[in-house]
Amino acid sequence: MILNRRSLVAGLAATGTVGIGLRAARAQSFKARQYHPQPAASHLHIYLTKLWDAVRAETGGRLDVTVYAQNNGVPIADPEILKLIQSGELEFFVLNGNILSQAHPSADIQGIPFAFTTSEQVTSLTDGELGALMRRELAGAGVYLIPFGGMENGFKHITSVAKPIRDAADLEGFRMRTPGGKLFVEFYNALGAEPRIFGFNRLYQALAEHQVDGQENPLVIAEENKLYEVCRYLSLTNHQWAGYNMLASNAYWQRLPADIQDSVVRNARVYVSQQRAFVRAANAGLETTLRGRGMIVNTVDVESFRKRLIGANFYRNWRQSIGEKAWALMEAEVGKVG
Repeated sequence: MILNRRSLVAGLAATGTVGIGLRAARAQSFKARQYHPQPAASHLHIYLTKLWDAVRAETGGRLDVTVYAQNNGVPIADPEILKLIQSGELEFFVLNGNILSQAHPSADIQGIPFAFTTSEQVTSLTDGELGALMRRELAGAGVYLIPFGGMENGFKHITSVAKPIRDAADLEGFRMRTPGGKLFVEFYNALGAEPRIFGFNRLYQALAEHQVDGQENPLVIAEENKLYEVCRYLSLTNHQWAGYNMLASNAYWQRLPADIQDSVVRNARVYVSQQRAFVRAANAGLETTLRGRGMIVNTVDVESFRKRLIGANFYRNWRQSIGEKAWALMEAEVGKVG
């Protein structure tokens, strides 16, 4: 005889087995590590610590997560740490979409250049249907995308060591530091630059030693990592949204009891919302701050960038790579792209 789930649960309840099982699950405790690439003084570290402290308190210590700045000093870059998440060798990580796309291409949608004009457009998508789509697809690659866990960095600008970037022509032959994502590399190739891949932990040194001519990141990253010490010029491009996705090893996440999972999601929604508000406010005032630190700031002819991307079929190619469903969700939010 085949028992359905309701009959099975009813039978177990009659013997008291369900109650024992639930109490045992609730009594079980878990320890985990949260890696992130920023310094311990960064906004990212501060808000991740607040989030996991709240989960620890709410669960009575049953989930105890330690936050490690600068990826706990491991000598590997973010793409390799992503593999640790996929294999279950690390429990929690944060990662931008254009490296997360190595697990599934839908994640690249977050970084399409000149697609978004406000951070709210991106987080509306990742908190909603696009996030649900990414979550389903990433689970098959061993990654759990934590709901409401899209953390903000803001829009990217270019900082450079020796010259300003005023239009696309200034990027010809420019040695641009990029992370390891394919979209970053193809973006700068289309603009005539020479992408150079360095892990974030080597970025300051690469600029200081002139191994690269510049880098691209939101203003809050330039401030918190003191890039103004090694870059003289700040060119305001607003070319690409940047942020971090809160990730868990899917295998580890599935072992957590439902009430602990609920606590993580609930506190992610609270503290990530606070983090977004903090970063948006910080970025709004940092142009003035960085001028005060000696950086020379200029505006940029962004239409020259767009023309080169369209001419190189950049948008057409990436629409095919990301997939029609994710692209359609983006265009429903922002209008036609490319």
